[in-house]
Amino acid sequence: GVGPQDKTSLSTDDYQCTGNLEQDFTELCSRLGYTEFPRVLNRPRLPSTPTSEKTTFDDTDLTLDKDSQIAHITDRFSYFKPSIQIEVDKEDGKSVREISIRGWKIDDKMMGIFSKCLPALTNLHKISLWNVGLTDATFSSFLTILQCCPSIRVFALEGNPLPQQSYYKLISDDIVLSHIFLRTNKINEEGARLISQALRNLKMTNKNLASLVLSYNHITDEGARHIAQALRFNRSLLSLNLSSNQISDDGALALAEVLGLFSLTHAEIVQRRRLLLEKEAQEQPRSPTISRHADSKSERPPSHHSNSAIEKGDKAQAQKTKQSIAKKKEKETLKKEEKSTNNMTSGTSNAAAQAGGTTKKDDLKTAKKQIANPDQKNIRGESVKSATRRAPPPEQELAEPMEVTNPLLEQAEFRDGKVLLPGNKVLISLNISRNKISELGLKGFLTAMETQMAETKPIPGTRSHTGLLRLAVGNNNFPADCPTLMKLQEILLPRDPILKSCKSAEEEQPM
Repeated sequence: GVGPQDKTSLSTDDYQCTGNLEQDFTELCSRLGYTEFPRVLNRPRLPSTPTSEKTTFDDTDLTLDKDSQIAHITDRFSYFKPSIQIEVDKEDGKSVREISIRGWKIDDKMMGIFSKCLPALTNLHKISLWNVGLTDATFSSFLTILQCCPSIRVFALEGNPLPQQSYYKLISDDIVLSHIFLRTNKINEEGARLISQALRNLKMTNKNLASLVLSYNHITDEGARHIAQALRFNRSLLSLNLSSNQISDDGALALAEVLGLFSLTHAEIVQRRRLLLEKEAQEQPRSPTISRHADSKSERPPSHHSNSAIEKGDKAQAQKTKQSIAKKKEKETLKKEEKSTNNMTSGTSNAAAQAGGTTKKDDLKTAKKQIANPDQKNIRGESVKSATRRAPPPEQELAEPMEVTNPLLEQAEFRDGKVLLPGNKVLISLNISRNKISELGLKGFLTAMETQMAETKPIPGTRSHTGLLRLAVGNNNFPADCPTLMKLQEILLPRDPILKSCKSAEEEQPM
């Protein structure tokens, strides 16, 4: 066989990964000339031995000889050796589901190895990196690897400060991540601003990112305001963790404001008007189809809408002749209209155009009489069965875009010259514990929760309500028995899904 030294002459580009991480990683390291490299190991599990069996002192280690004691100590401290800890799928026992790397540096050379073997792991679900010494350059290389691994949904990068605060690049439409953990990375105001901008740049249809953990960083009030700006119109994030930062009352009030009614800025109002005009323009071509089948005051065939110039001339002629012949031919017109209506709805537009200018004005008059006479209107509606059958599709077409609605187009309220939107009711969990928030900031969340409770409606088929369900505010600058906290707990404790599950589990346990 080829020895480790002989393998250095082989190229890594020629190697085809098999999907076996241990085999692929070892082969690629050998080809790059590594004599010592991290081993691929299964993640160690805590022993399940009951504590009652460990109460007596076990001195068997004292009876071992010197070599056995050294081997025992070496095995015990092997945990601290550089390694790639993996968890495999419980069903097949082979495919890697999770990868954890802790405490050793990943350089450019090692990143090249990962770029070969990680995309071959088709069932890889989670990657966790802690204190691996990534730079902004190697982090960008790792982002390229993530784009080649579409099965990854959970990514954690912790204990790895980046000088350029490049963490925002994880939040992208090109990287499909559901859960991002960025603890202890010294993320500051600039990092929070970049993350906020990335959240706002996500497409409306992108609902992948569900949770974001930014705890144990250096985020202050300014950074919290940036995050709050993203929450105004982000309808993807379900859980946000900002615990153990440097957020005080100003940042807390900014976060609380977006949970309740908040006013739009001038730029947002302009954008809202533009979106409303675009929406109206998209729906306008469908309106003739709808009015054709609806019983409106001006039931005219579609050909009349397309010939607006001719219609104006016809109206002028009709105005001159209407007064002289309207009374004489009123009865005859009603009979003719019953016949011509069938031809207009089922025939072509050319047949409708032959009615002439006088008939067009009589259409308007006949329509008014039909509205005044509901019986005649019903008879006319029954005669056009095909039109009533085709009426539902336009309504369905209009309802489809509402599935992904721009938050700026949500139902607004107008008070004191301001445009108010209902706020973010998609976020269900917020953790701001271990910060510098006093009772003043807590009152902002109480106002927001009272607003949500008054406005949110139950989701059909469920018992829970939309809006914030869990708010962690412990270990801040207010006493545990302050009145504001008591009121917040009265609102939130019945809504907390974790407490509900714990109570239901306790009730199910036998007495």
